[in-house]
Amino acid sequence: METLKQAISTLHEQYRIPHIIITSISLPTPGATPSLSIVGSTIASDAKPRIFGIKIPTIDCYFSGTGDMFAALILVRLREAASNIEGLMSIPSWVSDDDVEATELPLARALEKVLASMHGILAKTKESRDKEMDKFNNRVKGFEEESAKRLKLAQSKAAEVRLIYSRECLDELGIIDGEDS
Repeated sequence: METLKQAISTLHEQYRIPHIIITSISLPTPGATPSLSIVGSTIASDAKPRIFGIKIPTIDCYFSGTGDMFAALILVRLREAASNIEGLMSIPSWVSDDDVEATELPLARALEKVLASMHGILAKTKESRDKEMDKFNNRVKGFEEESAKRLKLAQSKAAEVRLIYSRECLDELGIIDGEDS
């Protein structure tokens, strides 16, 4: 974790990157529910980081399209969070005053909403994927060798993010149930 903090500090101090998000950090803890950590930071006026972290429960499935969905949602939610703070939209890169706690930064608030939406969408996607794969497996029983290529294609198609069918997940404003970091 120290190397992660150092990397974030370097990006802020040397390159003046205002907002940083590091996704999909797996820090296994024996006996704990499997989760991913997401770490973010917004630069302070002295170029020091204001680091915060969020843990989300993992969903045991490969998904296609999550990076694009994350990028689109974080842009929308960061703008929304910044617009909720008087005068912040006129400040370059929407960087909050130094007295704002890391967990209260617009980036942290936006990330909470994005992760809540994505978790809901991906849970629905996995449910749909599992149903599609059950149907596929029932159709190809006894033809496993001939169906290996079809299986790969079916798995890939079944794992595509179900964004349209998960619209209510985009409207939800709640925080994901799980451990806070």
